[in-house]
Amino acid sequence: MGVETSTRRAWLGLEVEVGHGYGDALFSLTEEQYAALLRPEATSEPLEREFRRGEHDAQQLFDPRRGSVWPEQWHPSRTRMLRPRFPGELWWHVDALGAAVESDLGEISRALAAGTGRVSTDADGHVDSLAFPLVGDGAYPRPAALIGGLDAGSDRERVRAVLGEPVDASDDVFAIEGMRMRVTFVDDRLVSVALERAESRQVPGGALGVLLAALGEPEEGPRFRAAARLSGASRQRWMMSSGADRRLLVFDDGVEMQVQDDRVLSVRIGLGTGTAEPTYRRAAELLPGLEWPTTRAALREALGDPADARDGTDLRHYGDRELLVSYGGGPSGEAPTEITAVLRGITVSHGFNRWRSGEVTTYMDALGREASNPLVAHVRGLPGVQVRMRGGVVASIDLSGEGLVGFLDGIERDPRRNELRFGGPAEYGARDDLWPFSQGWVHARSTWLGKVKRIVVSAAKPAGLAVRPWEFGRDRMDDWRALS
Repeated sequence: MGVETSTRRAWLGLEVEVGHGYGDALFSLTEEQYAALLRPEATSEPLEREFRRGEHDAQQLFDPRRGSVWPEQWHPSRTRMLRPRFPGELWWHVDALGAAVESDLGEISRALAAGTGRVSTDADGHVDSLAFPLVGDGAYPRPAALIGGLDAGSDRERVRAVLGEPVDASDDVFAIEGMRMRVTFVDDRLVSVALERAESRQVPGGALGVLLAALGEPEEGPRFRAAARLSGASRQRWMMSSGADRRLLVFDDGVEMQVQDDRVLSVRIGLGTGTAEPTYRRAAELLPGLEWPTTRAALREALGDPADARDGTDLRHYGDRELLVSYGGGPSGEAPTEITAVLRGITVSHGFNRWRSGEVTTYMDALGREASNPLVAHVRGLPGVQVRMRGGVVASIDLSGEGLVGFLDGIERDPRRNELRFGGPAEYGARDDLWPFSQGWVHARSTWLGKVKRIVVSAAKPAGLAVRPWEFGRDRMDDWRALS
């Protein structure tokens, strides 16, 4: 469910069959339908059934079976790292606090508010506060959707029922993930909402501070390498089966990092108390003076009170970085089980869909980067690897000999064609195989005996090869494997 910001139309998506797969059909929502679905106790199932029965065909915006267009400015909603107390558009604006005004998060907030929000910034152009009038000229375009369960004119009792207890004597200030939200009443009726950025804490010392410092940094940059040294010597680098370009780096010592768009998004430390997860081997170095095993009370004393806490997880803010500590281990359930540091406005899932792991993801991520990029410098130093530039950025990466080792985990020199476990190639010939990915192409060149001698990872599709497109029904995996 979301909003098409160019038209201010709210919409609901539901899954429909498309051939042998599925796609999302989108239906516009009336203001009443949208506000009703955002109430904390609401469910979309009755309305979805009406859409499926064809009772609201005039509201259909997109049918994946008919080739219509997607809504403009598509930004997938995210599942928050800490379960929200209520639904609503407010969370997009919470994420904009502390972000640069011209950043994606700032632009989404402005688009949703459609010019009605009052924005205050600090000297560096980062959002300090946001205010949204709910009544009169210049009111927020969807006041009943800002905070699910509230609307312009809600009374104080209803506001408390949705937001919880106020945090100061005025009864008008509430804590939202540690941010301050000030509500204004006229004649005991809600008329405006304002958000204020929380003060940033000082980043802790020890290994935890080093791991936090890696967030937002380029892979193979100095801060990444410092964090990697505390995480274990070897690692796996996983890609998703969906083809998305987010990567999961798994280190030996119980640390996982997720990277995307040349920056570290998250660092997860598995503490393993009472779980099957690996235990971080340097736990005693995480915080100076903290003894392990430890407890929630001891961590709160070392780190200070959390900005918010819910479902056994504490949340703290450090500028554009967030730290979540989850508990549940030990006899009392108060022992920490994992620590996750994540960039603000980003959601990471620990249930990462691990499809294939190997250096192929490194080469894909280096495409389009400048020579000065730390990841490109790392790739240049690998044996059997030749980086080719075009227009000042990496155009292709040529692998042979030692460069083939580890292309996928378990691959040694001179692998056979069927050891490149990407499924059937999009195009293939007597000696060539081509696979497309979101960032570029993988071309494997083999001998007549079926051994791969050269792999090229390139941004552009290779030309001039004696290949034909794979056709289901004509081409079979067994026949292709026989070429090995």
